[in-house]
Amino acid sequence: MTTHAVDMAAARNEIRAKVIDLASRTSTKKPTLGDDDLIPETGLLDSAAIMELIVWIETRFDIEIDQSDLTIENLGSVNSIVQYVGAHVRPMA
Repeated sequence: MTTHAVDMAAARNEIRAKVIDLASRTSTKKPTLGDDDLIPETGLLDSAAIMELIVWIETRFDIEIDQSDLTIENLGSVNSIVQYVGAHVRPMA
């Protein structure tokens, strides 16, 4: 696996924006999302949007998410996604 430098604060903003973008495709009102909100419990994303989010994370951060890592603990909230990405890429100094 190749590691790349990632600004984790920017990654947090980007991940949150992506989830909101995916949610806004199916909602008539502007979705809101806290960084610790459990994405599946919010009902903002359907299963197709969750899969799109996972593929986007892999592509955007150049990581491969193992099927065994597809858990609420790893990918359930913006903060958990940031932690997961941070553990799989080299943060910027």
